[in-house]
This record gives sequence, structure tokens and C-alpha cells, in this order.
Amino acid sequence: MQFLKVGILGGTGNMGRGLTIRWALKHDILVGSRSLDKARWIAKEQENIARGFYQAEIKGSIKGVLNSEAVEKSEVVVVTLPAEAIIQTMDELSTYLQPKQTVVSTVVSMKKTKGLFCYTPLTGEGIGGYQVKSAAEVIQEIVEPAPVVSAFQTVPATYLSNIDSVMNIDVLVASNHDPAVAQVSKLIRDIPNLRPLNVGALENSRLIESLTPLLLNAAILNNLQDPSIRVVPWMPASFEK
Repeated sequence: MQFLKVGILGGTGNMGRGLTIRWALKHDILVGSRSLDKARWIAKEQENIARGFYQAEIKGSIKGVLNSEAVEKSEVVVVTLPAEAIIQTMDELSTYLQPKQTVVSTVVSMKKTKGLFCYTPLTGEGIGGYQVKSAAEVIQEIVEPAPVVSAFQTVPATYLSNIDSVMNIDVLVASNHDPAVAQVSKLIRDIPNLRPLNVGALENSRLIESLTPLLLNAAILNNLQDPSIRVVPWMPASFEK
């Protein structure tokens, strides 16, 4: 078993807490925040839940730290920040990042209008002017040459945070770096019943991120409880000759 140090930026939020409680079984988690007191409080809360649930099986740990320490002391850095905060925050934290580290973006840029959600891609400089960018692509521009992997946007934080819940969900993964995809896919598999699906280059994160408001709208308009995604093949592989 490969133990990793995983730093979660914005780790006190719903997604951060969910990933913390799931990965603490096998990995050392640094819960990052702008507030050290809040990070320590949430980390202690999550550690108590994790140790109560996993009992003697727990091999990892949970520690609350500032976002800067979460970056500096981790092998994998997971960004669970709001979209409006990523440019300034990642600019400030990029000085602590090393090229050998992997950055995971769970960020979705969207807004709510008249009770429904809409995907609002970010913009960045491109050939011939500005072009739309996914949050993951913007983060990649800031942290280059460290590789960025886009993942977890369609996994409801409520599922992750509820340690008793059994998930049967696919996690769409996009990146320009194959070794980083392999590393993050292993982390995804460390959460029971999550299946990583590689969907290609990082620019495809625009498609992944746009699914989140789509799923939220489906929940609102059809009275669904936290819908997610499972890709079902037309014919199961076990039927192939």
C-alpha cells in the first residue's frame, strides 16, 4: 500500500471534509484553511469520526494547517476552493509548490440565476485573444510545471461526507500528464466503489465541470436526491467473447 501526504486546500468545506474522511483510512491528510484555528477544529472533528468508524483499520492521520503548509508538505494537493478564489489563492500558494507534486482540481465555476445553475467558464489568454477556460486549465497555467488533474466535480459532497454511504459512482478524470492521472486514479480507487474514468486532455475539464450545474438542475427540476454519474456500457465486458 502506498501512503501519500494529501493536502486539501479549502479542506474545511463540504468537499474537503468528505475527501478527508474517506482518504484518512490509508493516507495522511492535511486539512488546509486560511484560518489555522478553523483547520484544526475541523481536522479534530473529522479525525474523531474517522477513528470511531474505521477503528483499528485506520492507517492515516488528519491534521489542520494553513493552506500554505498544506501545499508545502504534501505530495498531492487537492483544490476544493470556490471558483472565484482560485486565481488569487493559487497565485499566492504557487511559490510553495514543487514540479514533482500533483495538483487535483475539483473546482466548478457556475452561478445561480432564477433558481437554476449555469456553467460560467473562466477566461484566459489564447492565440488571437481570450478564450474560455475551465477552472482546472486556469489552475494549470498558474502552477506550471506541476501537473494538474481534474476530478470529482460530479461526486456529491454529501455522499463523501456521510461515511456510512455506499457510493457506486464514476469519477471523470482529465489531464495532460499520464503519471499524474495514474496517481490520482489510485487515490480515487482508495474510496470504495468509486471508479476513475480517464476522459483525455485537460481541456476536457470544460465538459466535466459543465456537468455539475446540469446535475444540480436535474435534482431541482425532478426532485432527485444528489444525482451523480455512472457510465454504463451497452454490453458488459464479461459478455464479450
